[in-house]
Amino acid sequence: MAYQGGLGGTFKNLWSPDLTTRAGAESATQTASTVFFIIAGLRSFVMLFSVGAGTLVSAMFAGNIVILLVVAEIMLMFAAGFLLRQGRGLILAIIGAVLYFLGVLLGGTIISWVVGAVLLGALVGGVRGALALSRGTGFDDDVIDTFS
Repeated sequence: MAYQGGLGGTFKNLWSPDLTTRAGAESATQTASTVFFIIAGLRSFVMLFSVGAGTLVSAMFAGNIVILLVVAEIMLMFAAGFLLRQGRGLILAIIGAVLYFLGVLLGGTIISWVVGAVLLGALVGGVRGALALSRGTGFDDDVIDTFS
C-alpha cells in the first residue's frame, strides 16, 4: 500500500473511517469516545476554574439555568463516551456531536474552529461507526456460512 499520510489523510480517516470491517467501526467508536472524554474533561476543568467550586455548587442548588445546562451537557458527553466504549449510545453521540458543533460554531475563535473541526471529524466518524455497529451485519470480517 502506498503512503497516504499527511494531515489531509489523517483528517479523512477520522471523518470517514473504514466501516467495511467490524474492527474499523469499533475503532471509530473508540476514537469518538476518547474525544467525548477529552471535551467533557476540558469543559469541566474550564467551568470549575472559571466559576469556582463553591460558587458552582451554590449556583447548581440555586437553580441557575446556565450552570445546569452546562453541567447537563458535560454529563451527556461523559455518558456518550462511556456508551460508545460499549458499542452503544448512538442517540447520545449524535446529540453530543451536534451540541459540540453548535458550541464551537457560536462561541469560538479561529483556533478553536480549526481544533473543533478535527475533533468534530472524529465525532462524526464515531457516530458513523456506531450506526454501522447498530446494524450489526454486512461487515467483511464476519464469517458467513454460505452452504449451511
